[in-house]
Amino acid sequence: MTVQISQPNTLRFSTNEDLLESIKQNDHAAFEYLFKRFYPRLLGYAIRFVQDEDVAKDILQECFMNFWEKRQLLSAVSISSLLFLMVRNACLNYLKHHMLANYLSIDYLSTLDGEEKLYSADLMFSTDENILYEDLKTQIDAALSKLSPRSREIFLLSRFDGMKNKEIAELLGISTTAVEKHISKSLKVISDYLKDNSSYYQYIVIMSFFLFTK
Repeated sequence: MTVQISQPNTLRFSTNEDLLESIKQNDHAAFEYLFKRFYPRLLGYAIRFVQDEDVAKDILQECFMNFWEKRQLLSAVSISSLLFLMVRNACLNYLKHHMLANYLSIDYLSTLDGEEKLYSADLMFSTDENILYEDLKTQIDAALSKLSPRSREIFLLSRFDGMKNKEIAELLGISTTAVEKHISKSLKVISDYLKDNSSYYQYIVIMSFFLFTK
């Protein structure tokens, strides 16, 4: 699916929940509305990280495509929070892949306003705030404990070891379809657990990583 910008859309949704539900129902017009609504801010946000507009546009294209592909797995969360965290993570992955992460200056983060600053806040945590990371790790470990041994093994290989579904299938002697089913089931179990047992911020951060990391 190729995402393109066209003329302004008059479509409106009363709540984010309505918008997300329409997208989950394969409503392309709703997805186009989402794209047009958030693209300008997300582009500016991404450029702050990668310092290259063309690269930023490619990153956004991939993020929106991933959002569409994973739409059935999304719950009633803040769409803006999820999108900003997706883009932030994708930019950092790009920088790490190109060996630029160690040279990234985050001084500009203090100049951001509103939500953009909120979604980058954890980049500025000092060593005195490591407890926040420990809290996230505790929640992740608790969520993973809800998985069956097989599903947990496959999920860890996928999300933490960075293996592709085909590689996991060959390693474990199962089909790629079986791998996909285990990962999809795991995401649902983890999402359900976190919704009931974690804070709003923890849920957004953890699920943005699990849903959009391959």
